[in-house]
Amino acid sequence: MAFWTVKTYHKKNVEQHEHFLRRSGAGKIIVKDGFRWAEFRVETEDDNFPEFEFTEVPGGNGDVDSLDLYFLSGNNIVGSELVMMDDGGCWGDIEFEDVDEAEAEELQELIEENGAWSLEDDGDWYLDETECWVWGPIEVTNDATGESRVVIADEDGNMIDFETDDE
Repeated sequence: MAFWTVKTYHKKNVEQHEHFLRRSGAGKIIVKDGFRWAEFRVETEDDNFPEFEFTEVPGGNGDVDSLDLYFLSGNNIVGSELVMMDDGGCWGDIEFEDVDEAEAEELQELIEENGAWSLEDDGDWYLDETECWVWGPIEVTNDATGESRVVIADEDGNMIDFETDDE
């Protein structure tokens, strides 16, 4: 078993997706917020480097180059835990499903003025799931040894070492 610190290598490569569901009938709201930085702690079942399996961001550009740090998949990954996400609100979007246009406008205004959590205040909406998507190079450091690598996905979604122009 080993613990690893996983951080975004470049700023603005983090997007949080909060999925809210209506308690009384159909309706879903996905609130997306961009962050400058993210850091998570990942546990592996052995001492080997995490075997990340890259996937595509739902609603993204279709590239298989991303990780949901809350729900990591990989052969030796046991779990992950948020350490910090910094400077949220760099960009954002709100998607509505099974919500009429007039209500969507009201809810969007509520979210923009008071934050997504205000949806839960009236009791009709609840947070069902949260995802934290990162893409681009990620820096992975072994907490015990300090050994560090920067990895990225290739065009097929396979994990490879990231190389800068000056390497």
